[in-house]
Amino acid sequence: MSDPPEKSFAALFEEANRGAPPRRRPRVGETVDAVVVQIGREAVFVELESRQQGFIDPADLQRPDGALHAAVGDRIRARIASSDPEAGLRLVPTLEAAVAAGAGVPIGPAERPEAVKIAVGMSVTGEVSRVESYGVFLQIAGTKGRAGRGLIPLAELGVPRGADLRKGFPLGTKLPAKVLQVADGKITLSLRALKDDEERAQFEGFRDSEKAAGPGFGTFGDLLKRTRK
Repeated sequence: MSDPPEKSFAALFEEANRGAPPRRRPRVGETVDAVVVQIGREAVFVELESRQQGFIDPADLQRPDGALHAAVGDRIRARIASSDPEAGLRLVPTLEAAVAAGAGVPIGPAERPEAVKIAVGMSVTGEVSRVESYGVFLQIAGTKGRAGRGLIPLAELGVPRGADLRKGFPLGTKLPAKVLQVADGKITLSLRALKDDEERAQFEGFRDSEKAAGPGFGTFGDLLKRTRK
């Protein structure tokens, strides 16, 4: 007698789940844990703990330079943004998950398509809107209200101890800054880190130009030795 034909994966899966209570479909607005199962050009497909599948827009995980920080097997904390019988579940990473991925996160209501996005490590500009003894508040360009206001702590201003912040940073002064942290609705910025980045970039540019130019003439003494030969 010939062996019975092997059952398909779908049939085995159906048998394994036969008699099990139906899984509850997540509700819109609910926060869930998801695992990346496939990465496509137009969607990052994930599977929820309930074995249901959904997708995340790649733009929600992209870094400012356009790179996508996601891999199959990654766990992502996300919120159910919409549920459609045809399109399926659309998820949006939580603020913490987006920040951890290095993605840009919107300042203010995420529903606004024109909302300004920032990411940890990127440079922003803004105007001084408030000065305190512990630091300077910067209203990030393109934003309004508290949601777009970041704090540059005293230690990140790069000024001498005891400096008069109100005199050094008058209200309305335009400043560039680097985003250090985005958490719990608060944005931490730094002038010192931005300056360090600029100095590092200048040094690396000088070093690369030296390498491209090749060996130089050396010291004045070396030049004299070569001319006497």
